[in-house]
Amino acid sequence: MPTIFLTGASGYIGGDLLDQLAKSHPELALRVLVRDLKQVDAIRHLYHDVTIVQGSLDDTELITKEANNADVVLNLAAYNHLGSAQAIHHALVERQRNGKRAYWIQVSGASALAAAELEDPSIIPGSASDTIWDDYEGIDALRSHIEKHPQRRVVDNYLLSVARDSPQVKTAIVYPPLVYGRGKGPINQRSIQLPGLAKLTLERGRGVQVGSGLNRWGATHIGDISQLIVRLVEKAVDRVDDGQLWGSNGLYLAGVTELTFQELSQRVVAAASALGLARNSTIDEITAEEADDFLPWGGTLFGTNARGAGRRARELLGWKPAKGNIEEEIIRTVGLEARQLGLLKASIVKT
Repeated sequence: MPTIFLTGASGYIGGDLLDQLAKSHPELALRVLVRDLKQVDAIRHLYHDVTIVQGSLDDTELITKEANNADVVLNLAAYNHLGSAQAIHHALVERQRNGKRAYWIQVSGASALAAAELEDPSIIPGSASDTIWDDYEGIDALRSHIEKHPQRRVVDNYLLSVARDSPQVKTAIVYPPLVYGRGKGPINQRSIQLPGLAKLTLERGRGVQVGSGLNRWGATHIGDISQLIVRLVEKAVDRVDDGQLWGSNGLYLAGVTELTFQELSQRVVAAASALGLARNSTIDEITAEEADDFLPWGGTLFGTNARGAGRRARELLGWKPAKGNIEEEIIRTVGLEARQLGLLKASIVKT
Protein backbone atom coordinates (compact mmCIF):
# COMPACT_ATOMS: atom_id res chain seq x y z
CA MET A 1 0.00 0.00 0.00
CA PRO A 2 1.66 3.29 -1.08
CA THR A 3 2.12 5.79 1.73
CA ILE A 4 1.36 9.50 1.28
CA PHE A 5 2.60 12.07 3.80
CA LEU A 6 0.62 15.32 3.58
CA THR A 7 1.19 18.62 5.37
CA GLY A 8 -1.48 21.33 5.39
CA ALA A 9 -4.49 19.07 5.98
CA SER A 10 -6.21 21.82 7.98
CA GLY A 11 -5.66 24.38 5.22
CA TYR A 12 -7.74 25.39 2.21
CA ILE A 13 -5.87 23.53 -0.54
CA GLY A 14 -4.44 20.77 1.65
CA GLY A 15 -7.82 20.05 3.21
CA ASP A 16 -9.61 19.86 -0.12
CA LEU A 17 -6.91 17.55 -1.47
CA LEU A 18 -7.17 15.35 1.62
CA ASP A 19 -10.88 14.98 0.96
CA GLN A 20 -10.35 14.10 -2.71
CA LEU A 21 -7.58 11.60 -2.02
CA ALA A 22 -9.44 9.90 0.85
CA LYS A 23 -12.56 9.45 -1.28
CA SER A 24 -11.03 8.63 -4.66
CA HIS A 25 -8.01 6.57 -3.57
CA PRO A 26 -8.83 4.44 -0.53
CA GLU A 27 -5.93 2.17 -1.49
CA LEU A 28 -3.47 4.84 -0.36
CA ALA A 29 -2.22 5.05 3.23
CA LEU A 30 -2.65 8.71 4.14
CA ARG A 31 -0.61 10.23 6.94
CA VAL A 32 -1.29 13.90 7.65
CA LEU A 33 0.61 16.42 9.77
CA VAL A 34 -1.66 18.36 12.14
CA ARG A 35 -0.61 20.79 14.85
CA ASP A 36 -3.78 21.76 16.72
CA LEU A 37 -5.45 19.17 18.96
CA LYS A 38 -8.93 20.43 18.08
CA GLN A 39 -8.13 19.98 14.40
CA VAL A 40 -6.87 16.47 15.11
CA ASP A 41 -10.27 15.49 16.49
CA ALA A 42 -12.15 17.04 13.55
CA ILE A 43 -10.02 15.28 10.93
CA ARG A 44 -10.12 11.93 12.74
CA HIS A 45 -13.91 12.18 13.01
CA LEU A 46 -14.33 12.66 9.25
CA TYR A 47 -11.54 10.42 7.93
CA HIS A 48 -11.34 7.24 9.99
CA ASP A 49 -8.63 5.61 7.88
CA VAL A 50 -6.28 8.61 7.86
CA THR A 51 -3.35 8.50 10.28
CA ILE A 52 -2.78 11.73 12.21
CA VAL A 53 0.79 12.82 12.86
CA GLN A 54 0.74 15.54 15.49
CA GLY A 55 3.36 18.24 14.99
CA SER A 56 4.34 21.29 12.95
CA LEU A 57 6.65 22.18 10.09
CA ASP A 58 9.22 23.23 12.68
CA ASP A 59 9.49 19.65 13.99
CA THR A 60 12.28 18.73 11.60
CA GLU A 61 13.00 15.31 13.13
CA LEU A 62 9.36 14.34 12.76
CA ILE A 63 9.22 15.69 9.19
CA THR A 64 12.38 13.77 8.32
CA LYS A 65 11.00 10.51 9.74
CA GLU A 66 7.66 10.81 7.96
CA ALA A 67 9.20 11.82 4.63
CA ASN A 68 11.68 8.96 4.80
CA ASN A 69 8.81 6.49 5.14
CA ALA A 70 6.58 8.01 2.44
CA ASP A 71 6.32 7.09 -1.21
CA VAL A 72 4.99 10.59 -1.94
CA VAL A 73 5.39 13.75 0.14
CA LEU A 74 2.78 16.48 -0.36
CA ASN A 75 4.08 19.65 1.29
CA LEU A 76 1.04 21.92 1.09
CA ALA A 77 1.22 23.69 4.45
CA ALA A 78 3.46 26.59 3.34
CA TYR A 79 5.26 27.79 0.25
CA ASN A 80 8.14 29.51 2.06
CA HIS A 81 9.13 27.30 5.01
CA LEU A 82 12.72 26.45 4.16
CA GLY A 83 13.39 24.27 7.21
CA SER A 84 10.69 21.75 6.32
CA ALA A 85 11.86 21.70 2.71
CA GLN A 86 15.41 20.90 3.79
CA ALA A 87 14.19 18.14 6.10
CA ILE A 88 12.11 16.58 3.32
CA HIS A 89 15.03 16.76 0.91
CA HIS A 90 17.48 15.07 3.25
CA ALA A 91 14.96 12.35 4.11
CA LEU A 92 14.18 11.59 0.49
CA VAL A 93 17.84 11.43 -0.49
CA GLU A 94 18.33 8.85 2.26
CA ARG A 95 15.24 6.98 1.12
CA GLN A 96 16.62 6.86 -2.40
CA ARG A 97 19.95 5.52 -1.12
CA ASN A 98 17.98 2.65 0.40
CA GLY A 99 16.64 1.75 -3.03
CA LYS A 100 13.20 3.32 -2.67
CA ARG A 101 11.62 5.80 -5.05
CA ALA A 102 11.07 9.32 -3.71
CA TYR A 103 8.47 11.84 -4.96
CA TRP A 104 7.87 15.33 -3.58
CA ILE A 105 5.02 17.66 -4.60
CA GLN A 106 5.33 21.20 -3.25
CA VAL A 107 2.70 23.94 -3.32
CA SER A 108 3.79 27.46 -4.20
CA GLY A 109 1.71 30.33 -5.56
CA ALA A 110 1.14 32.37 -8.69
CA SER A 111 2.60 35.42 -6.99
CA ALA A 112 5.90 33.92 -8.19
CA LEU A 113 4.94 35.16 -11.64
CA ALA A 114 4.80 38.71 -10.27
CA ALA A 115 8.27 38.65 -8.71
CA ALA A 116 9.81 40.94 -11.34
CA GLU A 117 6.98 43.47 -10.98
CA LEU A 118 7.39 43.55 -7.23
CA GLU A 119 11.09 44.34 -7.56
CA ASP A 120 10.71 47.01 -10.25
CA PRO A 121 9.86 50.44 -8.78
CA SER A 122 8.87 51.71 -12.24
CA ILE A 123 5.90 49.32 -12.41
CA ILE A 124 2.66 51.00 -11.35
CA PRO A 125 0.55 48.64 -9.22
CA GLY A 126 -2.73 47.79 -10.91
CA SER A 127 -1.38 48.29 -14.43
CA ALA A 128 -1.85 45.77 -17.22
CA SER A 129 0.75 43.32 -18.50
CA ASP A 130 0.90 41.36 -21.75
CA THR A 131 3.18 38.70 -20.25
CA ILE A 132 1.51 35.29 -20.15
CA TRP A 133 3.70 32.52 -18.79
CA ASP A 134 3.68 29.13 -20.49
CA ASP A 135 4.69 26.13 -18.38
CA TYR A 136 4.87 23.79 -21.36
CA GLU A 137 6.57 25.24 -24.41
CA GLY A 138 7.91 28.13 -22.31
CA ILE A 139 9.20 26.03 -19.40
CA ASP A 140 12.79 27.27 -19.76
CA ALA A 141 11.71 30.91 -19.53
CA LEU A 142 9.49 30.17 -16.52
CA ARG A 143 12.30 28.36 -14.71
CA SER A 144 14.74 31.16 -15.49
CA HIS A 145 12.29 33.73 -14.13
CA ILE A 146 11.98 31.89 -10.82
CA GLU A 147 15.74 31.48 -10.54
CA LYS A 148 16.21 35.23 -10.95
CA HIS A 149 14.29 35.88 -7.73
CA PRO A 150 15.88 33.65 -5.06
CA GLN A 151 14.95 35.91 -2.16
CA ARG A 152 11.25 36.03 -2.98
CA ARG A 153 10.99 32.36 -3.97
CA VAL A 154 13.31 30.64 -1.54
CA VAL A 155 11.65 27.22 -1.45
CA ASP A 156 10.93 27.18 -5.19
CA ASN A 157 14.61 27.72 -5.85
CA TYR A 158 15.55 25.15 -3.25
CA LEU A 159 13.49 22.55 -5.11
CA LEU A 160 15.11 23.57 -8.39
CA SER A 161 18.48 22.97 -6.74
CA VAL A 162 17.23 19.56 -5.61
CA ALA A 163 16.24 18.81 -9.20
CA ARG A 164 19.72 19.79 -10.33
CA ASP A 165 21.82 18.23 -7.57
CA SER A 166 19.63 15.30 -6.43
CA PRO A 167 17.76 14.27 -9.58
CA GLN A 168 16.93 10.89 -8.05
CA VAL A 169 14.39 12.78 -5.88
CA LYS A 170 11.47 13.51 -8.17
CA THR A 171 10.05 16.96 -7.46
CA ALA A 172 7.10 18.98 -8.74
CA ILE A 173 5.95 22.49 -7.84
CA VAL A 174 2.32 23.55 -8.27
CA TYR A 175 1.47 27.26 -8.62
CA PRO A 176 -2.19 27.87 -7.72
CA PRO A 177 -3.58 31.17 -9.12
CA LEU A 178 -6.55 33.03 -7.64
CA VAL A 179 -8.41 30.04 -6.24
CA TYR A 180 -12.15 30.28 -5.70
CA GLY A 181 -14.91 28.02 -4.45
CA ARG A 182 -15.77 26.49 -1.13
CA GLY A 183 -13.24 23.84 -0.15
CA LYS A 184 -14.31 20.40 1.03
CA GLY A 185 -11.60 20.11 3.65
CA PRO A 186 -12.30 19.51 7.36
CA ILE A 187 -11.16 22.91 8.72
CA ASN A 188 -10.54 25.88 6.41
CA GLN A 189 -12.92 26.00 3.45
CA ARG A 190 -12.34 29.66 2.56
CA SER A 191 -9.86 31.08 0.07
CA ILE A 192 -8.13 34.46 0.40
CA GLN A 193 -8.50 36.82 -2.56
CA LEU A 194 -12.15 36.71 -3.54
CA PRO A 195 -13.58 36.44 0.00
CA GLY A 196 -11.18 39.15 1.19
CA LEU A 197 -12.29 41.52 -1.55
CA ALA A 198 -15.94 40.74 -0.89
CA LYS A 199 -15.54 41.34 2.85
CA LEU A 200 -13.76 44.66 2.34
CA THR A 201 -16.39 45.82 -0.17
CA LEU A 202 -19.22 44.96 2.22
CA GLU A 203 -17.52 46.72 5.12
CA ARG A 204 -16.98 49.89 3.09
CA GLY A 205 -20.21 49.75 1.11
CA ARG A 206 -18.09 50.57 -1.95
CA GLY A 207 -15.78 48.68 -4.27
CA VAL A 208 -11.99 48.92 -4.28
CA GLN A 209 -9.23 48.21 -6.76
CA VAL A 210 -5.49 48.82 -6.76
CA GLY A 211 -4.71 51.64 -9.18
CA SER A 212 -6.47 51.26 -12.52
CA GLY A 213 -7.33 47.65 -11.76
CA LEU A 214 -6.19 46.48 -15.20
CA ASN A 215 -3.90 43.80 -13.78
CA ARG A 216 -4.89 40.15 -14.15
CA TRP A 217 -4.41 36.84 -12.41
CA GLY A 218 -5.43 33.43 -13.61
CA ALA A 219 -8.30 31.90 -11.64
CA THR A 220 -9.27 28.29 -10.95
CA HIS A 221 -11.79 26.43 -8.80
CA ILE A 222 -10.40 24.70 -5.72
CA GLY A 223 -11.71 21.34 -6.91
CA ASP A 224 -9.67 21.62 -10.11
CA ILE A 225 -6.52 22.54 -8.18
CA SER A 226 -6.92 19.41 -6.06
CA GLN A 227 -7.57 17.31 -9.14
CA LEU A 228 -4.31 18.51 -10.71
CA ILE A 229 -2.39 17.43 -7.62
CA VAL A 230 -4.26 14.11 -7.52
CA ARG A 231 -3.09 13.48 -11.09
CA LEU A 232 0.50 14.10 -10.00
CA VAL A 233 0.07 11.70 -7.06
CA GLU A 234 -1.25 9.05 -9.41
CA LYS A 235 1.79 9.44 -11.68
CA ALA A 236 4.09 9.22 -8.68
CA VAL A 237 2.43 6.09 -7.29
CA ASP A 238 2.67 4.47 -10.73
CA ARG A 239 6.32 5.63 -10.95
CA VAL A 240 5.78 7.40 -14.24
CA ASP A 241 8.81 9.47 -15.23
CA ASP A 242 9.29 10.45 -18.87
CA GLY A 243 11.67 13.31 -18.17
CA GLN A 244 8.92 15.91 -18.45
CA LEU A 245 6.83 15.42 -15.31
CA TRP A 246 9.37 16.02 -12.56
CA GLY A 247 12.46 17.96 -11.61
CA SER A 248 13.50 21.03 -13.57
CA ASN A 249 10.51 20.53 -15.88
CA GLY A 250 8.05 19.86 -13.07
CA LEU A 251 6.62 23.38 -12.76
CA TYR A 252 2.83 23.44 -13.01
CA LEU A 253 0.81 26.59 -13.53
CA ALA A 254 -2.92 26.23 -13.00
CA GLY A 255 -4.80 29.18 -14.45
CA VAL A 256 -8.08 28.39 -16.20
CA THR A 257 -9.82 31.75 -16.67
CA GLU A 258 -8.92 35.41 -16.19
CA LEU A 259 -10.53 38.65 -15.08
CA THR A 260 -8.95 42.03 -14.54
CA PHE A 261 -9.20 43.08 -10.91
CA GLN A 262 -11.36 45.96 -12.10
CA GLU A 263 -13.82 43.45 -13.57
CA LEU A 264 -13.64 41.36 -10.41
CA SER A 265 -14.36 44.42 -8.25
CA GLN A 266 -17.26 45.45 -10.50
CA ARG A 267 -18.86 42.04 -10.14
CA VAL A 268 -18.38 42.01 -6.38
CA VAL A 269 -20.02 45.46 -6.10
CA ALA A 270 -22.88 44.34 -8.34
CA ALA A 271 -23.48 41.30 -6.15
CA ALA A 272 -23.40 43.46 -3.01
CA SER A 273 -25.78 45.97 -4.62
CA ALA A 274 -28.21 43.19 -5.52
CA LEU A 275 -28.39 42.39 -1.81
CA GLY A 276 -28.84 46.05 -0.94
CA LEU A 277 -25.42 46.15 0.74
CA ALA A 278 -23.54 48.63 -1.43
CA ARG A 279 -24.39 52.32 -1.54
CA ASN A 280 -23.60 52.59 -5.24
CA SER A 281 -21.43 51.05 -7.97
CA THR A 282 -18.45 53.29 -7.23
CA ILE A 283 -15.05 51.62 -7.10
CA ASP A 284 -12.33 53.48 -5.21
CA GLU A 285 -8.75 53.35 -6.44
CA ILE A 286 -6.29 52.58 -3.65
CA THR A 287 -2.51 52.25 -3.55
CA ALA A 288 -0.65 48.99 -3.05
CA GLU A 289 0.35 50.22 0.41
CA GLU A 290 -3.29 50.87 1.31
CA ALA A 291 -4.18 47.43 -0.02
CA ASP A 292 -1.60 45.92 2.35
CA ASP A 293 -3.35 47.72 5.22
CA PHE A 294 -6.79 46.51 4.18
CA LEU A 295 -6.04 42.92 3.16
CA PRO A 296 -3.31 40.34 3.87
CA TRP A 297 -0.61 40.79 1.19
CA GLY A 298 -3.10 43.07 -0.56
CA GLY A 299 -0.57 44.93 -2.71
CA THR A 300 0.70 41.67 -4.18
CA LEU A 301 -2.54 39.70 -4.39
CA PHE A 302 -4.62 42.56 -5.81
CA GLY A 303 -2.11 44.84 -7.55
CA THR A 304 0.10 42.58 -9.68
CA ASN A 305 -0.16 40.41 -12.78
CA ALA A 306 0.09 36.62 -12.57
CA ARG A 307 -1.01 35.31 -15.93
CA GLY A 308 -0.33 31.71 -16.85
CA ALA A 309 -2.41 28.80 -18.15
CA GLY A 310 -1.89 25.24 -16.96
CA ARG A 311 -0.78 23.72 -20.26
CA ARG A 312 1.69 21.24 -18.78
CA ALA A 313 -0.95 19.59 -16.60
CA ARG A 314 -3.36 19.39 -19.52
CA GLU A 315 -0.80 17.97 -21.94
CA LEU A 316 1.02 15.54 -19.64
CA LEU A 317 -1.42 14.70 -16.85
CA GLY A 318 -4.68 14.73 -18.76
CA TRP A 319 -5.98 17.44 -16.43
CA LYS A 320 -9.42 18.66 -17.48
CA PRO A 321 -10.59 21.48 -15.22
CA ALA A 322 -14.37 21.54 -15.17
CA LYS A 323 -15.50 22.87 -11.79
CA GLY A 324 -17.66 25.90 -10.84
CA ASN A 325 -18.22 29.12 -12.74
CA ILE A 326 -16.41 32.13 -11.24
CA GLU A 327 -19.31 34.48 -12.03
CA GLU A 328 -21.64 32.35 -9.93
CA GLU A 329 -18.98 31.98 -7.26
CA ILE A 330 -18.65 35.75 -6.88
CA ILE A 331 -22.36 36.02 -6.08
CA ARG A 332 -22.21 33.12 -3.64
CA THR A 333 -19.08 34.45 -1.93
CA VAL A 334 -20.53 37.93 -1.43
CA GLY A 335 -23.57 36.34 0.18
CA LEU A 336 -21.48 34.18 2.49
CA GLU A 337 -19.28 37.06 3.56
CA ALA A 338 -22.37 39.19 4.20
CA ARG A 339 -23.74 36.47 6.43
CA GLN A 340 -20.45 36.21 8.32
CA LEU A 341 -20.58 39.97 8.91
CA GLY A 342 -24.14 39.70 10.20
CA LEU A 343 -25.55 41.68 7.29
CA LEU A 344 -27.83 38.90 6.04
CA LYS A 345 -29.90 36.15 7.56
CA ALA A 346 -28.36 32.76 6.98
CA SER A 347 -31.44 31.51 5.13
CA ILE A 348 -30.87 34.01 2.32
CA VAL A 349 -27.50 32.60 1.35
CA LYS A 350 -27.16 29.37 -0.58
CA THR A 351 -24.07 27.41 0.49
